Amino acid sequence: MNFFRFWPKRNAKGSFNKDLLGVDLFCQMTYMSAIATSGLTRSRIFESASRLPYTSSRYFRDVHFLAQKLNYDYAQACRIIGEAAKEPEPKALLLRLSGCVASGEPEANFLAREASVMGEVYGNGYERSVETLRKWTDAYAALILSAALVIVVAVVSMMIYPVEPTFVTTLCGLVLMVTALGSWIMHRASPKEVKTHSLPDTSVERKLSHLLVKIFLPVAIAVCLLMVLVNMSMGSIMLVAAALLFPPGAVIMWEDRKIDKRDQDIADLLRSLGGITKAIGTTVSEALTRLDLHSVSSLQGGAKRLRDRLGLGIKPELCWSRFIAETGSELVNRSVRTFWDGVSLGGDPQEVGNQSSLFAMRVALLRAQRRMVSSGFTWLCIAMHTAIVGLLLFIYEVMQTFSGALQSMGGTENGVLSEMPSLPSFTFLLGGSQLELLHSVVIAVIIVLTGANAVAIKVTGGGHSYKFLFFLSITLAISGACFIFIPNLVAMIFGSLPPMQ
Repeated sequence: MNFFRFWPKRNAKGSFNKDLLGVDLFCQMTYMSAIATSGLTRSRIFESASRLPYTSSRYFRDVHFLAQKLNYDYAQACRIIGEAAKEPEPKALLLRLSGCVASGEPEANFLAREASVMGEVYGNGYERSVETLRKWTDAYAALILSAALVIVVAVVSMMIYPVEPTFVTTLCGLVLMVTALGSWIMHRASPKEVKTHSLPDTSVERKLSHLLVKIFLPVAIAVCLLMVLVNMSMGSIMLVAAALLFPPGAVIMWEDRKIDKRDQDIADLLRSLGGITKAIGTTVSEALTRLDLHSVSSLQGGAKRLRDRLGLGIKPELCWSRFIAETGSELVNRSVRTFWDGVSLGGDPQEVGNQSSLFAMRVALLRAQRRMVSSGFTWLCIAMHTAIVGLLLFIYEVMQTFSGALQSMGGTENGVLSEMPSLPSFTFLLGGSQLELLHSVVIAVIIVLTGANAVAIKVTGGGHSYKFLFFLSITLAISGACFIFIPNLVAMIFGSLPPMQ
């Protein structure tokens, strides 16, 4: 039986993602340790490792090729590939593996020890990344506030002296570049991981979100373009875009919450299944019927369907593959595949269950630390976005209101303004190109802030790319509401001034 046909196929010449190497090595060592408990031969262990769709599999694929096709000893093959590796983690691992094979140490003992070591290495690196991310969230907030302050200073400068449009445009461009740079830095500082699997079949929530994106995203683009052509207000355009982008984003956020709970419960499920299977000396399918599923509430529905399908005599590989697909989680995919392949190949159920559950639990706990940082930053970023957009629009509307009031007092030749000193500030408040330039600057900065803050929130929390639509709908709604309500607020505050003509 081919136990690996349900793994996603991966091209041997595919791209090498160095950012995922840590978690892939951790998962790979856990998988090899689990199947090694069945007493497989060395060639079968390396063959199984080479079939995995991970970044680290290329090293074991090369080792297996040297041993099987070029008749190298596995110890020598590990040493050759290890010395040629550029990354330090796989290099050290393969050299240690070469020493283990040459010394005659059992592979099961070595792989179990290395799985624990890789878990510590990955956990330590992930915690450092989270701590770095925590500092960059504070830096991002300071960066955005500084950019807003620069815009405010530019507005004050335009009131005091007739500033050249080139200077204002250059200053605005620098602010926009700094804002975009802040989002990129947040992307680079965030821990890299794959939270949702990419299997052909997936969860109900993912299918619904895909359908909603195909429907609402083109509609949002078309409607917003039409509203721009008919010269509707910016606030209305943003609110309509937010309303159209919210449904697919809300569905994917709903799935994200479920995946977080499933990732926490999968470790308990696998550990319990392995223990029951070993204790009563039965199959995993029989052990599943005796397991109390109330302890894993987020997986209760999927586990019941899995139990029913197994009871109907459907192939276990198909049943477990369907269970994985319905969860939508890459962590469930990796840990369940490790457990099922290890047990199917004859491994010790309790040992395999413990190893796969330790992998799932370690990754879930690390992600919980990241969520603690990202949740606080999300609320901070939303509040900061509201304050900055409201302040920029408030300043512009105040200038617009005073400009209208001064223009209503009379012309510059025969009116009241002719008796006032010819100051640059009055030239600015009387309207013209500078006031229009200020309007363009405020619009551009708000649009960039709307997108940049949504990107920063999404990359900080991680997850599916559609989560960006959810946070973008929130920032769009805030910006649109400010465009609509801030002018009314300014008119209410300065209602005693003469109306604009």
